[in-house]
Amino acid sequence: MSGFEAANNIRPQRYVKYYRLARKKTGGYVWAVFIMFILVGFLCVNNFMVLQSYKEIRNNLEDAYKTINNSKAASTELIKKKVEIEQQNARLVEENRIFNDNYTSVSRGNENIEKELEKIKNQNSNLLKKNKELVDDNIALQNSLKMAASVGVKPQNYSIFESLQPRNAINKGKYIGKFLGTAYTPSSEECGNNKGITNSGKPIVPGVSVAIDTKYWPYGTVFYIKGLGYAVAMDKGSAIKGKYRFDFSVFDKKFAQELGLRKWDVFLVRIGDGSVKNIEL
Repeated sequence: MSGFEAANNIRPQRYVKYYRLARKKTGGYVWAVFIMFILVGFLCVNNFMVLQSYKEIRNNLEDAYKTINNSKAASTELIKKKVEIEQQNARLVEENRIFNDNYTSVSRGNENIEKELEKIKNQNSNLLKKNKELVDDNIALQNSLKMAASVGVKPQNYSIFESLQPRNAINKGKYIGKFLGTAYTPSSEECGNNKGITNSGKPIVPGVSVAIDTKYWPYGTVFYIKGLGYAVAMDKGSAIKGKYRFDFSVFDKKFAQELGLRKWDVFLVRIGDGSVKNIEL
């Protein structure tokens, strides 16, 4: 070997520079890897957070979607109820209109009824006045008839009936049919004596006392005989037989003959108890 040979452990200057440069390159790579690792780690963490945010957003969106669907269902239900309420309201409006029409009609009808009722009241008032007049006339005629019946030959015992007093109505009682009626006087020719005592033990009352068949009508029975007025069962006679028979007492024979034998409409005012306590009619 010629020249100067360097030791093995001695490198030339250019190799030292290369070594230093290699060391610098190696350090750069390490830092690059480290930085890349940091970046990857950051990206992983960031992606994880993004994923969590995505899941949370997705859950929120699902909840929002459910809420929207529930809201839509509730809205649909509300719309249905609104339609039903509107229909019910329309029916109520129509029913109210019909009710108002009916009420108006009824009100008019009531007004007409009130007018008619007022007319009827006025007519009834007039009828009551006329009825009072007719009752008074009837009583006056009865009193005149009983006065006429008391004219004639007087028996030993008799009672003159005091006139009927004015009243608002004639109490006829219940209609019991047509009776065959005659008239008699308490004379000795008809009764065998002129004492004037009826079979009931009470004095005869002209125009009031009637003889009946006690089998059907007890003493004290009060009749209303149309055309003769009130009469009281106080006597009986051998010729007075049957339910529909009576003999009307008067004092004048001619009057009795004028009444004659005829049929009379008879009403039962009250049934007697077998005795004549009073002759108040």
